[in-house]
Formats: sequence, C-alpha cells, structure tokens
Amino acid sequence: MQLRKNLNLYLSGIVVFTLTLLLLSTAFVLDESLGNRVAKIFWFYKVIIVAGIACIPLAWTRPFRFSLLDLLVLLYAGYTLFNDHYTGSITPTRTGLFILIIVTYFIFRRLTTFAPLGFTHTALLLSGAIEAIWGLAQLYGFTPSQHSRFELTGSFFNPGPYSGFLVAILPIALHYTLTGHRIARILSGVVLVLLLLVLPATLSRGAWLAAITGCGIVLSNYFHLHNRLKALFQKHKLTVFITTICIFFLVTGTLIGIYRLKKESADGRWLIWKISSTLVTSHPITGVGFGHFAGAYGEAQAAYFAAEKRPTGEELVADAPETAFNEFVQITTETGIIGLLLFLTIIIGAFKAARHSNRKAATGMVGSLAAFLVFACFSYPFNVLPLLVLFMLLLAQCTPMQPGSRWLSGIFYTFLFLPVYFLATGQQEREQAYKRWKSEQIYFNMQIFERTVDNYKKLYPLLKDQPAFLFEYGQCLSRTGQPETSNLILEEASQLSADPMIRNIMGKNYQTMKQYTQAESAFLKASRMVPNRLYPLYLLAQMYNESGQIDKAITTAHLLLEKVPKVPSSATEDMKRDMQKQNTNYKRRTNQPTIDTPQYPP
Repeated sequence: MQLRKNLNLYLSGIVVFTLTLLLLSTAFVLDESLGNRVAKIFWFYKVIIVAGIACIPLAWTRPFRFSLLDLLVLLYAGYTLFNDHYTGSITPTRTGLFILIIVTYFIFRRLTTFAPLGFTHTALLLSGAIEAIWGLAQLYGFTPSQHSRFELTGSFFNPGPYSGFLVAILPIALHYTLTGHRIARILSGVVLVLLLLVLPATLSRGAWLAAITGCGIVLSNYFHLHNRLKALFQKHKLTVFITTICIFFLVTGTLIGIYRLKKESADGRWLIWKISSTLVTSHPITGVGFGHFAGAYGEAQAAYFAAEKRPTGEELVADAPETAFNEFVQITTETGIIGLLLFLTIIIGAFKAARHSNRKAATGMVGSLAAFLVFACFSYPFNVLPLLVLFMLLLAQCTPMQPGSRWLSGIFYTFLFLPVYFLATGQQEREQAYKRWKSEQIYFNMQIFERTVDNYKKLYPLLKDQPAFLFEYGQCLSRTGQPETSNLILEEASQLSADPMIRNIMGKNYQTMKQYTQAESAFLKASRMVPNRLYPLYLLAQMYNESGQIDKAITTAHLLLEKVPKVPSSATEDMKRDMQKQNTNYKRRTNQPTIDTPQYPP
C-alpha cells in the first residue's frame, strides 16, 4: 500500500516537474528566422496548450479550494480587460498574452498544489543552472552573446532581463542549501555557486539590490535574526543604536556608490519616472491604456521639454524608452491608481499567504518573490515573457493546497482551457507573418522599398500592433510616393512607440505635400521628444529654407550648432558642418553680420 502511494507521488511529481520545466523553457528558445523575442512568444503559445490540456484531468483527479489570492488575480485581470475596453486601448497581441499569463498563474496553481513543491522547485533550480552555465560559457567565449554590445546575456537579449531571471531563483537555491537534506543541499549548493559566479558580471545594480533583499530574508529567517536582535537590543541598547547608525551610513554610502557606478543611466531612469508622474496626474483613474505607455510617454516628454527651458543634464539623459523601468510606475501609468492598488493587494495577499504557510520552503518562496519585486523597481520584467512566466510561478506557489470541490475545480479548469484554445491555437499564420517580415527586412535595409511596400501591405492585418513593423511600413510608403497613407500608418505607430523618428518621417511627408505648418509641428515634436538628437532640428532648418522662412531657418541652424549631442558621431558632425555652411549663405544673402559659431573641419 505504501509502495503504491509512493509510486503515485513520484509519478505526480514527474508530471509536475515536466510541465513546470516546459513552461520555464520559454526562456531558452532561440530562432533567428523569427527573432529570439518573438520565438519565445510562439513557443509559449505551444507549451501552454500542452499544460492547459494536462491540467484538466489533474483538476478532476485532485481538486483544490480557491483562495483569496486566486480571486484577487481574477479581479485584477477583469479590471484590466474592462479598462482596456473602456479606454479603447486594446492591442490584440499584448492583450491576448495578458490573458494567457493569467491562465498560466492558474496552471501553476494546479501544478504547485498537485505534488510537493520540491518537484516544482527542482525545475526552477534546473532552469537557473542552465542559464548560469549559458552565461559562463559566454564569458569564456564558448557560446555567442545574443547582443552585439554585451558579452553576457544568457538566452536573453541583454544582461538586464538575464540578471532578473537569475536573481529570482537565487533565494530558493540558498534556502535549500541551508535547509535541505544532504543531496538537496549539494545540488542546490552547486546551483547557488553557479548563480553567484555569473550574477556580478551582469553589472546590474537592480539585480544586486534584489539579491541582497531576497537572500537577506532567507538568512534572517534561518538564523532567527529578528529574535536575536530583539534580545540584543534589550540588553545593549546603546551598542545596538550606535551599530544601527553605522550600518545606516554604510548602506547609504553603498547606494551612493551604486548610483555613481552608472550615474547617467540612473539619472535617465529618474527622468522617466518624473515624466511618468505627469501621465498619472493627467490619467489618474484609467491610465493611458494597457500597452500604451511608450506612445503616451513620448507625447508627455515632448510637452515637458516644450513647457520651459530644462537643465542640460536632463536633455542629455532623455531618450525614447519603451518601458518605465519600474513596473509599479508602469502599472499605474497604464491602468491608473485602481490598477496599482489591485496589484499591490495581490502582492500583500501573496506574502501573507506564504507567511502563514507551514511549508518548509515558504521562506525561500518569500525571498524569491521579494527579490523579483525589488528588481521590478528598476527594470521591466513584466515586459519580458520568460520573466513574467517565472513571476506567475512564484506567485502561485505562495498559497498552499486546500481540499475543495471536485466539480468546481474540474469545471473551472475545463472552461479555463477555452481562452487557451482560442488565443494560442491557430497561431501558425501569425508566426509565418513574422518570418516573412524578417525575410523582407533584408530588402528594407537595402532600401528596395518598391519590393517591400506591397509585401508589407499584405502583412499589415497580422502585424498592425507591432510599432517596429508600422514604422518600417510607413517608411516604405513614404519612399514610394505615398505620403498621406504613410502618415496614417505612422500615426498608428506613434500610439505605441516613443521613437522620434516616426515624427521625423511624418514631417518629411507633410513637407512633400507642401503642408509646412504640419511639417513644422512634427519636427518640433520630434526634437522635444528627445532634445539631445540633432536630426529633427536639421530637418526643420531644411524645411524652413525650402518654404522661404529664412529667419526661422537661421535661428534653427544656430540652435543646432549650439546643441551638444548625447553621442557625437560623424553624422552629427556632418549635420553641423552643413548647417554652418547654410548659415553663412543665409548671412550673405541677407547682408547680416555673421555670428561666431563653433568651427568644424571640412
């Protein structure tokens, strides 16, 4: 009887381990024909179908009771979808992925309550080990990086998301190294060492802070630091007080050092958060719409720099971000204060559920979830699908299993498969569209626009919520003599992206159509969106010259010559030389005295 029970347990565990690893393997997928980011998405579509089908018999076999956390997740999902519908901001691809991510949470809820957590955590630790070994191989030159500018990326596109994946697994590895049985300690210790070897090389300050937080929680619980410090404080109040002051200054100095390590990057993120606050102020309840942060941010940054003269430092660090580099800020910006409060309620509920859990792994789970959330304060893990899948696993495992109604559980998971069926199946056409787009980009980059424009037109219905595609399609239309249609497409792109090049091309289109007022507005907005870029001013000066607005042309040329580019290059030097030459010609034509400007060699 006991043998049969053990056999059933291990069979259940193998199923749970396999399905968990299958979902986590989204991180490892690479495909040059699609692009690695897109390839991960389509792999996710495939594996969630398998996991969704598998969960239906699991739900009927061993039902569980729905927790308060489950209801909060459903409430947050319902509010987000309703808000998207209300604001008219639905983006099919992102909204569909959001629904499937909510489904993923309930799949992990089913898996983490069907067998002991050890099986789930084994899959988690194995995933971390694979990524760590992958990174070490890149550092030593055995495997290529996934980004030309970075030596270390793992299976991700840059070190940021890669470090986030590693740091979320680190506290669990530490927990099992300290508390597991002999074999578990050895294996977890190996994973822990691998993670610690590669994590510092990512140079991610957010990941370091997250690692300290998550591992600090695990160590504090293991050594019972709270009780020890409490007892110590009662006996040696003065000593503890002085020590606390010293620790405070040490931590403050460390944070200042971390800030100065990449000061420009930190200042840039502070500017993003500052401007994002204006979006929250203008859309406090509903937000700007799920998936519309980038487009709204571009408009807000243009308005910010147009309002008054800003410090040179702010102009230099301004850029065109696609995310807020803080998930709490982005959630507030996109879904409003209500969305943020619902999300925070979920997080608080998860921590409370894990705290009251009697499971041995509770501390490791809390540490990992805390590390992930600290990392989310400085990066964009919810915009990277593998990290979002990992977060759902960490969230789902916080609530322990409780027996419930077989019928309620079974019917719920049966109906839960419906969005999986409708959203994840039949993706072959969209996958082929991405592949065709990837192949057509060769001709686009060769500027053979007459060939690409017709093919892009065919791809438009399937890729119309992808800003990069819309930008390329709009440029093709512009270069093939269709400026009006081009601007319609580019206007759609501007709703999803903060890239000022969209406005530059729109301005060129207006200039082609002799609509100089609209062209001026487009170029000015592009310049204000990212003030350290010279190209919008260069185009504006040329437009003024063409339309006979010589005084404005001279003023704009002076602005360009005086502006310091963020990244000096041969292109910026060419623009300045051209403006210097044109400025000289303007002065001669109008018999005005020449104003001294910096000289640039021919």
